[in-house]
Amino acid sequence: MDMPGHGDHGGHGGHEDARPMCAMNMALNWSTDNVCVLFDFWRITSGMSLVFSCAAVFALGYLYELSRTRVRSWELAQLTGRARLETPLVADGLGRSARWMRAVMYGLLVAYSYSLMLIFMTYNGFLILAVIGGAIAGHYAYATDALGAVRGANCH
Repeated sequence: MDMPGHGDHGGHGGHEDARPMCAMNMALNWSTDNVCVLFDFWRITSGMSLVFSCAAVFALGYLYELSRTRVRSWELAQLTGRARLETPLVADGLGRSARWMRAVMYGLLVAYSYSLMLIFMTYNGFLILAVIGGAIAGHYAYATDALGAVRGANCH
């Protein structure tokens, strides 16, 4: 028994105009066809969108290194710019508000690094190279301490 609107999904309408699902690859690929980057609205569908996406991802990798360096500089300024507090609860010498600020900045850096990891996990070679290139360029531009290369990524 064929019920009207059920067999043909006539009651839903608009399926012909729906966007195709994002391409999900679990192996290294060089696809430029319907690759979603972090969000459904950020799609690679052409050579030009690939170029713009790679530039944006490169910038994100670069700015991540800048962010890490700025947070580290802020932490060092907090530790050297004031008298150290010597209490068991504040072993690092920071006051309560500075500790909260450091914790919030840490959380933001973790979220940022996970976003870069999710871009990496598209397994798209172009995007992977953009993340790595941005990280290299940012590290070159902003890493100022002697042990910069051993800082490691913040992705847990």
